[in-house]
Amino acid sequence: MIRERIADFLSVKYEKRLLVFDTGGFSNVFDYPGLLEPEGFCVVHYTDVEAFRLRYELEIKNSPEKWAVIIRNDTYVPYDIRIGFYEVNLSLGSIFPKLDETVITRHRSDLDIIGFTYDEVYSDKLRETQTEYFIEDKVFAKNNVKRFCDLVSASILPADIGKAISYSEWFDIARVKASVEVYAARVGLSIDMSFVDMSFVDDAFARFVLDDYQKLSGQISNVAPTILPKVFDYIAKDKAALIVMDGMSLFDFNILSRYFDGIEYELQCSYALIPSTTAISRQCLLSGKYPRQLENPFSLSKEEKGFFDAAAEHGYSKYQVAYIRGYDVQPSPFTKLLAVIINDVDDIVHGQQQGRPGMFNDITLLAKTGRIQALIRSLHNAGFTVYLTADHGNTLCRGIGALRNAGVEVETKAKRMLILKDFADISNVVIENTVEYPAYYLDKSFRYLICKTGVSFDNKNTQVMTHGGITIDEVIVPFVEIKAVD
Repeated sequence: MIRERIADFLSVKYEKRLLVFDTGGFSNVFDYPGLLEPEGFCVVHYTDVEAFRLRYELEIKNSPEKWAVIIRNDTYVPYDIRIGFYEVNLSLGSIFPKLDETVITRHRSDLDIIGFTYDEVYSDKLRETQTEYFIEDKVFAKNNVKRFCDLVSASILPADIGKAISYSEWFDIARVKASVEVYAARVGLSIDMSFVDMSFVDDAFARFVLDDYQKLSGQISNVAPTILPKVFDYIAKDKAALIVMDGMSLFDFNILSRYFDGIEYELQCSYALIPSTTAISRQCLLSGKYPRQLENPFSLSKEEKGFFDAAAEHGYSKYQVAYIRGYDVQPSPFTKLLAVIINDVDDIVHGQQQGRPGMFNDITLLAKTGRIQALIRSLHNAGFTVYLTADHGNTLCRGIGALRNAGVEVETKAKRMLILKDFADISNVVIENTVEYPAYYLDKSFRYLICKTGVSFDNKNTQVMTHGGITIDEVIVPFVEIKAVD
């Protein structure tokens, strides 16, 4: 795995002082400072000779602590300081010396599986075409992908499963799970059905939802909004554009982002609202409210008004705010806050009949059109700080039978939940295939029955991609901030 390979390269188990030359921007590829800190290193970014000299003499020189000094440019480092550190030049080429660095750079989203397969490189150095062949023929061979996914799946949850998993740890688990599913789908392995059984992840996540989801509104994070109603507070500053990709899961973003050539971004995560339907979750995202605060959480008719009302509460005039659907975005020079709704992913989800492999192929085709990249570039060049997120994700299900005229009607194509008023009668099929959600953040005068993992109220025995439930793929969504555009 890439994490272990980098740890070995940096000798984190043996060295107490590291001088890391990262002049090629390796930290943009892999968060190695996040690897060093848990190992007890105090991480320092070296930017100025004189400022560091003072810190070195006062704090570092005689300290028993472990120190990692990171240098990202060609700044001079005095010799007397250098001799006190273990020096490493960190780059993709130094981590994978037998492979062509240009090719590895193009596959930087795949460093984990490349690292998993790297020991099968038997030559001293592969040229560019040979490296491409190795990646396609060896790294992405179906058997190799299966071995990799088996290994990752076996360790995706903490070894001490009895210990509570925090909301932020679930973000990491969700990202790993999504990457495993992308690799499986790429080679035609249906991870949700006949390949690796990942239902144990959703079982554990369901316990988290039932016990701790109601605490998310009180969680404060400096890096991203913890739950979607907090997005408004996070972005409502300066000149901001929020692109909402309806139905985009981490799986889908993993594929889209592979075609973000020249677009630098920071990926974080947020929690969608439950039930994970567009009407409920997207309204909360755009209004900064929770479902029980909405005028009508089951309909999108007030969505645009909710966005404008929230903008006014944050100090924007109506002439500074725009709400647009689709890629044809031409904001006025006065626009300071912009919401752009893109429905492509959700349309693909609800028309999907080939499961995750079908999603992989269709999202790849969407990415290759370049439309989302062009939109990001256009908004960035217009001076907006660009954010990209989703109202909910999606999951693979088998239909257990469609319901007719049951419960409160909701504006959704999803069939993963049932909202009941008063003491409505429900069938044994519904009881056996649902869990009752405790109505966190919701109007408690209704009952909310959520389908269990892998089933939905679609036509019996049909395979569908859908949403509305409490699985990790539906509830944890990407929250992306665009950092730079070439």
